[in-house]
Amino acid sequence: MKSAADILETNKRQRDFYNEVRQNFLTRCWASVRNGLLQRIRKNTGISSQVYELHTQWLGDLSDKKVLDLGCFAGNYLSKYMAERAKSYLGIDLSDVAIEKLRLRLADLPNARVEAIDFLSPDFTEDGFDIIYAYGVLHHFENTELIIAHLQKTTGTRGRDHKL
Repeated sequence: MKSAADILETNKRQRDFYNEVRQNFLTRCWASVRNGLLQRIRKNTGISSQVYELHTQWLGDLSDKKVLDLGCFAGNYLSKYMAERAKSYLGIDLSDVAIEKLRLRLADLPNARVEAIDFLSPDFTEDGFDIIYAYGVLHHFENTELIIAHLQKTTGTRGRDHKL
């Protein structure tokens, strides 16, 4: 099993990759067609609205919640929703390029902050989160025991009624 130091090194390489991704013309065309097609299918089948509704129900009333949007990149379809409704919102990702895009989207929300930082880094010292929302990111962590322990530490609880 990889150590925290090994994972932090892997995460640095991931950050560099995401910050330097350059797509050629054909890759951009294919991504546009693929993503457009997937969005249309999700919308036409109702999957997008069902997923959105389920997530908003699960999140519940956020008005008194401190929310961490873990691995949010430039924001997913619920990032702005959470930032608008939470008492406190923090979106984090490895990529400072992506975080800058989210920062612009949330600039008018005084309770929302974004930061390019590694969740497992000793530099990440925030805690006391009521909700940690990690949409499509947990599979990036190589050591599940380490990430679960860090998630519990970051909520400031072990076993209390928090949403991870």
